[in-house]
Order: sequence, then C-alpha cells, then structure tokens
Amino acid sequence: RAWRLSDEPIKESGVGATPDDMKDPEVRKNTKAKIFLSFTSNMISSGVRETIKYLVKNKKVDVLVTTAGGIEEDIMKCITPHYLGDFSKWKR
Repeated sequence: RAWRLSDEPIKESGVGATPDDMKDPEVRKNTKAKIFLSFTSNMISSGVRETIKYLVKNKKVDVLVTTAGGIEEDIMKCITPHYLGDFSKWKR
C-alpha cells in the first residue's frame, strides 16, 4: 500500500505543525506520494548496494532511477568474487 498523509499523526503546534487545510480526514486519506530513489551506477560500487537492496526488497521505494554507466563493472562482480578494500590499513 502506498504512503498516505493519513498515516502520519496531526501535529497541532510548533515547528512542522499541520496546516488547517490538511487536517480534514478526507483530504488526508486522498493525499498520496510516490517515493523515488535515484542514484548513479557508482553508488552500487561504493558500498551502499545492500542498503539499496534492503529499500527495494522491503518496498520502501516506489520508483528506482539509475544509470548504466558502469555496467561492465557490475557484470564483472557477478562473474568473480570481489573484496572490499580498506585504505586505513595503509596509514603510516
């Protein structure tokens, strides 16, 4: 089920208070949103692959927008094992 404004509590006062026109239950029920996740292909290689996988697998996003800029790198990683390096090992 998609997110709806009615899923969120009404905040009566202070910073982020709900505007009066958004307090009507019918308006809140009909106010929906699509969550877009956009990233460049290098984000997969930089270590956030598992985070993106979690968000998609658990339906936390509705739409993925990405590039295929490093497709050869993705194919390479599927064919052979790869290891994550650690530059802190090289400190002097």
